[in-house]
Amino acid sequence: MDHKNQAFNRRRLLQLAGLSIVSSSLCTTLFSKEMTMPDNRPTPPGKDPTPEQMLRHLKQANKVAQEAMDKGHHPFGAILVAADNETVVMKQGNIDSVAHAESTLAQRASKQFSPDELWGMTLYSTAEPCVMCAGTQYWANIGRLVYGMSERQLLDLTGNHSENPTQDVPSRYVFSRGQKDIRVWGPIDAVVEEIAALHVAFWK
Repeated sequence: MDHKNQAFNRRRLLQLAGLSIVSSSLCTTLFSKEMTMPDNRPTPPGKDPTPEQMLRHLKQANKVAQEAMDKGHHPFGAILVAADNETVVMKQGNIDSVAHAESTLAQRASKQFSPDELWGMTLYSTAEPCVMCAGTQYWANIGRLVYGMSERQLLDLTGNHSENPTQDVPSRYVFSRGQKDIRVWGPIDAVVEEIAALHVAFWK
């Protein structure tokens, strides 16, 4: 290679390196900067569920997860409870690695109820919804979430299982980036062991 080509290649490499440094710095700035959301984000109407109601509905969601596991599906279950915090209006077990219990329920619910009705309802899930499921709940406009086991606790059980390479992204973080104040409770220690028992049996 002659000196002219060598000089050109060095200049080109430096240009690319400079661009890479600028791009990296810009990406770091964009992704590290906290997005400030307005303090007047809408909140769901009505009363929040009581601790007793949360436990009762989570146990029912775990029965749905058991039914899903008995059918050969992953042991996840979700239920949707009306604004009265008592009436169960929908149940959904896991279908497959893409059709999760929570996202499938939220999609079904969005076709059956109006956004205003859903905003007063509560989604109960045996495990913390993943990014996809939390996003689907957000767009379906379901105003509350109660989950039993956290995503981190689930990850500890599933590891890098090929059928469930669980992420570790809190649902609260997903909701915090939106323009609605979705209320969240979880993990609920009183039911974690009961919910985890299905996963210990399934992922071993």
